[in-house]
Amino acid sequence: MPQPLGYPAAMVHRAVFFDFGGTLFSYGALRDSFDRFLEETARRHGIEASPPELRRAYRTTMARAFADFVSRPFYLHRELFAAAHRGFLRELGGAPGPDTGDLFYAGQSALGLARVQVRADARETLEALHARGLHLSIVSNIDDDQFRPLFERLALAELFDAFTTSEEARSCKPDPGIFRLALAKAGDPRPEEVVFVGDSPEHDVAGAATLGMRTVLIGKAACAEGPKPDHVIASLRELLGIVG
Repeated sequence: MPQPLGYPAAMVHRAVFFDFGGTLFSYGALRDSFDRFLEETARRHGIEASPPELRRAYRTTMARAFADFVSRPFYLHRELFAAAHRGFLRELGGAPGPDTGDLFYAGQSALGLARVQVRADARETLEALHARGLHLSIVSNIDDDQFRPLFERLALAELFDAFTTSEEARSCKPDPGIFRLALAKAGDPRPEEVVFVGDSPEHDVAGAATLGMRTVLIGKAACAEGPKPDHVIASLRELLGIVG
């Protein structure tokens, strides 16, 4: 039926791009295990501190490290986390050795691989989107050695047509390079035909919107200041009413 004048035609989407961590899986399941990991790390360096003190020190030093790296169009996450770990130990009066950053990154990766779980509604949502003939892709700020075993553990490979890591693209969101590579893998649809789903206003929403993609923020309310998503959702299944 013809639509009345002034009524926008329904958008036909050709692809849905997903962030990885915080989007297809939640970090909440890792919180207790990561607290224990920080305690073990501190004890190995002779540091005695309470769990709240350890969490506060890690948040502080992670924020400092991220502030140093975020302005770069590309960085390896193993370098970011190694810098945060060295700062974490110094913050608590410890003395990091030359290999402690690498050991922390390896331990953090192993912890994620052991504990990560896909969101409860992820598979059914991806199956429904896949059945509609949409190109489904993961676009993630992550190093390859961390991404590949995690992706295999989540057992979703048959539902995705492509994935793009920041290490492969030599570009970290919100830099446009990683988005452009993902678009090329999808057959170069127009950006407005792509829906980007992520949990970071600064990385996912801002980066995708700059290229003209439709944006969906999961798991948190949009901030009064900063990048505004087109949609905010609490669960992945809500995408089925958004993606046309």
